[in-house]
Amino acid sequence: MGSKEQYRRWQTVCSRVFADLQDKVDRGQKTVIDEYGATNPAEFFSVATETFFEKPSQLNKKRPELYKLLREYYRVDPLTW
Repeated sequence: MGSKEQYRRWQTVCSRVFADLQDKVDRGQKTVIDEYGATNPAEFFSVATETFFEKPSQLNKKRPELYKLLREYYRVDPLTW
């Protein structure tokens, strides 16, 4: 991440998706990101990364804003593999 704008975008998207994941896990709903990602922000990043590489199509469909961030961060697009 380079600019303050990029950091704000990361913070906004990740905070929103993390909070939504926690809510869905609490309600027993199925999610594309494994429920362990709701443990804390560090685990969220780890599990979201796993999902990005292992289930790119599902993540892009359910959470396109997160998929885009991770694609830019890792500079790779698993959908093209």
